[in-house]
Amino acid sequence: MTSTIRTFFILVAALALTGCAVPTVTEPETVAVRATSLNPAYSSINAQVLSDAGRVDSTFVASVDPKALTGTLTRLQSTYSQKLGDENLRVGDAVSSIGMWGTSVRYGGMQFGTRSETRDDVINSSRMATAGLAVLPTVADALFASVSDAGTGLNQRSLAVNRSLPSGSQAWNLAVKDALGHSESISAPMITRTRLAEEGCSDFSVSFGKVREDYALTSNSYGPTFANTTVACGAPLGFTIEGHGEYLADEVTAFGVGVARQLGSLGTASLAFAQSNAVSGGTGWMSKVGFDHTNSIFSLMVRSRFQSREFRDIASTALTDPIMQRDLASVGVQVAEGASLSVAYATQTTWARERTNLISVKQSLGLGRGTMSMSAGHSLEDNFGSSLFISYKRPFGVIRHTRPVLDEIEEFQLQLPQQGSD
Repeated sequence: MTSTIRTFFILVAALALTGCAVPTVTEPETVAVRATSLNPAYSSINAQVLSDAGRVDSTFVASVDPKALTGTLTRLQSTYSQKLGDENLRVGDAVSSIGMWGTSVRYGGMQFGTRSETRDDVINSSRMATAGLAVLPTVADALFASVSDAGTGLNQRSLAVNRSLPSGSQAWNLAVKDALGHSESISAPMITRTRLAEEGCSDFSVSFGKVREDYALTSNSYGPTFANTTVACGAPLGFTIEGHGEYLADEVTAFGVGVARQLGSLGTASLAFAQSNAVSGGTGWMSKVGFDHTNSIFSLMVRSRFQSREFRDIASTALTDPIMQRDLASVGVQVAEGASLSVAYATQTTWARERTNLISVKQSLGLGRGTMSMSAGHSLEDNFGSSLFISYKRPFGVIRHTRPVLDEIEEFQLQLPQQGSD
């Protein structure tokens, strides 16, 4: 009981200090407190102060259980953000933005630009505790880590990935267990669409600060200096030219360019090339090619990555067995009205010749007022099995008719049943 009272007063004090950080404005501020997770062992609390001048946002995790390992109160992130015309200014804790390639990390510092969101395939969970540098993995990283024994970036950050049966209309299930043993359900595409820029260079993001360390394990641990810049320009003849660079003090510097173009009704093609200079690995190179096509009955997305043994980005500075080649593909077909079929394939080869192949098939069929779905996943490796899941969904009440497009078959996605925090 004493621990509960102490936690309550700490939260009230933190909220009061947060409110003091807002500049004086002519209209009253709005204060909002929200609990995204609430249980005796692990509770997440978010406090916001909103006004015309900007927004102050703070998130904490707390435990009212004296035996819990997380302590009484841990600060996750505190941020002041303000919109300046078309640009956004963020001071405090943020997540870096990336383009056709690169690494998203949590850091404390400054972020300015029009591109403030992470890429859709980046696993951006605000409550996931990680050891070491707070690097955010992609869905593809997590997928391959689920069938890898050791040596991946997730293992080094005390993250474990368990794959279970597919759920509902999704093709794969991944449960990521963080450094504190809490499980997090993931829902994100394995492949994201190529982002085309409008004419000019108004699509950009500049980040600078220090990388978070031991995120959600300690409140105020910051590591080496970090910088990240992404600029995408709409060029003549319909080309999008993108430049991306990232820097981690005493570790690695990487810079690259990407080119993308819409090829009429054929689809969108993209090509990226990057070079890195790492303290531990020397100079290396990486290239990525991609293609997207979508019409009313067919969808295709392909990504291929090739790199030298010496190439490093921030996510792979400590890897002993880096990627040599990674291929991702997703194909979807609208077979008939209310019926679709999709196939996803992922393969990866490392420089130690460790090869991983994964395949998933999903079929959906309208049946009465509901939808019947069948999902199957299989690893082509000898040490991993297969999975099959069949489900039926039927709405109750008034049905809102929506266009049965390729939303579920355009991209390879991961979805988990909601799990507890323990």
